[in-house]
Amino acid sequence: MSNSLQLKTPNVDRAFRIIVAFAFTLSTGFFLFSQSEIRVVGEYKEGIPYAKIDQPAINKFILTNINGTAKIQLNGNDTLIVSAFGYDTLQYVVKNTNRSLITISLFPKINELDEVSAYARRLADFDVGYLPPVKGVQIYSGTNTSIDLTKLSGAKSTGNPREIFAKVPGLNIWETDGAGIQIGIGGRGLSPNRTANFNTRQNGYDISADALGYPESYYTPPIEALKGIEIIRGSAALQFGTQFGGLLNFLIKDPVINTNFEFTTRNTVGGFGYLGTFNRVSGTQNRFSYQAYHQYKQGKGYRENSEFNQHQAFVQLGYYLTANSKIKLEYTRMSYLAHQAGGLSDVQFESNPKASYRERNWFQVKWNLLALLYDLDLSENTVFNVRAFGMLSSRESLGFLGKITQQDPGGNREMIYGQFKNAGAEARFLTKYQLFRAKKESKSHAAFLVGARYYQGQSSSLQGTATDGNGADFQFRNRSDLETSDFLYPSQNIALFTDNIFFLNPKWTVNAGVRAEYIASSSAGFYKQYVVHPINNDTLAIYKNRDSNEVIRTVPLFGFGSSYKLSKRTTAYANFTQNYRAINFTDIRVNNPNITIDTTIGDEYGYTAELGLRGLVKNYLLFDFAGFYVFYGDKIGLAPKPGTIQKERTNIGDAVNLGVESFIEFDFIQAFKDSSDNRLTVFSNVAYIYSRYIRSSEKAYENKQVEYVSPIIARFGIKFATPKWSSQFQVNYNSPQFADATNSVTPSGDAVIGLIPAYTVLDFSSRYQFSDFVGLEIGINNITDVSYFTRRASGYPGPGILPSDGRFVYATLQLQIKNKRK
Repeated sequence: MSNSLQLKTPNVDRAFRIIVAFAFTLSTGFFLFSQSEIRVVGEYKEGIPYAKIDQPAINKFILTNINGTAKIQLNGNDTLIVSAFGYDTLQYVVKNTNRSLITISLFPKINELDEVSAYARRLADFDVGYLPPVKGVQIYSGTNTSIDLTKLSGAKSTGNPREIFAKVPGLNIWETDGAGIQIGIGGRGLSPNRTANFNTRQNGYDISADALGYPESYYTPPIEALKGIEIIRGSAALQFGTQFGGLLNFLIKDPVINTNFEFTTRNTVGGFGYLGTFNRVSGTQNRFSYQAYHQYKQGKGYRENSEFNQHQAFVQLGYYLTANSKIKLEYTRMSYLAHQAGGLSDVQFESNPKASYRERNWFQVKWNLLALLYDLDLSENTVFNVRAFGMLSSRESLGFLGKITQQDPGGNREMIYGQFKNAGAEARFLTKYQLFRAKKESKSHAAFLVGARYYQGQSSSLQGTATDGNGADFQFRNRSDLETSDFLYPSQNIALFTDNIFFLNPKWTVNAGVRAEYIASSSAGFYKQYVVHPINNDTLAIYKNRDSNEVIRTVPLFGFGSSYKLSKRTTAYANFTQNYRAINFTDIRVNNPNITIDTTIGDEYGYTAELGLRGLVKNYLLFDFAGFYVFYGDKIGLAPKPGTIQKERTNIGDAVNLGVESFIEFDFIQAFKDSSDNRLTVFSNVAYIYSRYIRSSEKAYENKQVEYVSPIIARFGIKFATPKWSSQFQVNYNSPQFADATNSVTPSGDAVIGLIPAYTVLDFSSRYQFSDFVGLEIGINNITDVSYFTRRASGYPGPGILPSDGRFVYATLQLQIKNKRK
């Protein structure tokens, strides 16, 4: 028995040693090649789907899932190369493989991001900042502002522009729409009329009626749907167009990526019968992302005969074709119907600003936008983008257009119908490269952008007699033979543009841009002239005049800029850019009994120069000071026609707008305790603008102040915020301004020209977040219920004084439901 046992023992010992050796080898393998979960996150800790994780040592890679996570075999000192579409590539050294979860943070792809931008974008207390020099397929330089609307305390449903643009210096605002249906802003002495002096875009593509012939914006995206607004001035604005005001870009929120379904509903009630509801669904599933929202709002309005209703809808579908390319399809639909209260004379306004003397005037807009966006990362330093877009939209006005001193006689009404059909595409290619290497440790970088744009538009304008009722019946009485005019306005635009930014050393940056425009615009149609008996007003004769015209221009434009870091977080900048504005078809052919059109009216041209200083003191003081000079050649405006009692729209002459802008925001709490989650900030936004006509064929206009330029625009505010609660109080001031080029102080009887007095308006808003799913917003606009106006209209929606809204109180309840991922 013992011998038998002795014979078997070696076999048992050997087996035991094999098992021990196998276990040791297995455990060592798990230690050296353990499997860990890696999560790749963005700037705000959201998971990044389809991020690429390279292991150069073994020549393998893996993509993260929709949550931004991936499981990977790691060894002791593995080096990972992590990249994702739209983010900077990161080299990550694994030092501890025993961790079950490794989180790697990536930041948006930018180039030589200066300290001001970095801090302004990452500080929770500042809801306004500056864009980096290079981001995506765009170069940003000179004066630019990025507004973070996610931190706005209130006024989102009604889109109060005083609060939205509170921290953008030098903006004059037309406040004739208290519901936020249309925003009218102008910067640095430019007209706020339907934001026409800005190149207005949504997610980077056109949304105005006709980029060449009628660049007015009847459509404004709902503020509740936006994550931010970009305003680009200076030489970088040449990438987007020739406008004097630069770029105004509305950025719609991205689909949520950490769940396949999220539902948000926001419901608002307010004064003057206001009711608004905003509902949005969003999510991401594997490579596919989506969102859709609908906003509806209605109200009785501040004045009599000013009720309205509006629908807005938006659908976005996105798909990652590969790890380096994605495509998005977007459709926008907006429609609204508004009863127009008409204008007031000065006497009527003083008597009762809520009164209305027009019961049969209506306005209707239908807007349809379709866009296809394609982004491709060709390499770590090279990106390509295509935006294709199209529009089919219309606007209709109906009513009595006579002077406000005339009573509506009843009977047939006048109707103007405009239809806008256009399509275009814009392609951009941007690459970052090394300019030269003076020393091994010193590199000079650069980014080169080149792009092309094609645009084809066809707008039509019809004017004639409509029904004689009181309702919104937009029907011509005789569509086949209109009583006033019928014109077609085809247009074509081909543009080539390029910009190059050079980072000559860690402090000094220079950029230059060129844009070449081919513009072909034409008109064809007829208008009728009536010969009327001077005593009894009987029609003696009707002449139908056919008219056609075509103008082709080739316009080269140039711009350059430079910035220099005076310290780690303080930058001085300078810019110069040329500008151009083609005449609009409304400048040429609209029959309005309140004004006449100069038949020799022509294009406008000019340039803008600026010099500024901006910076950040630690994390509690943000500032931006700038001086600017705008030359506006052959500026179009409204003035009394010499030798008559009529007003004329004409090229008044050459004008200059020069001034200074200052913005300062200071955080008292962060100044003494930078670790605090609470904020107490005050801001000051002041602009002084000196604006004069320096040359005119009519000497009466020379040295006169340019119309609709408020020499002093000031906004001040104080805000207290905690992680759950924020409240803001704001003061807004505009100094007096004129409505015509003769600087008439005494108003005309029809109130079309005259002084616009100074005004001060106070606003308050507050927000409380009960949880991640429930939030409440309240606010009061125009707290002191001051009566004021910002515009004297020569036509719709007047003519005459258009009063701004009185005190408005509102409350918004937000609820959010989210499907949690397993």
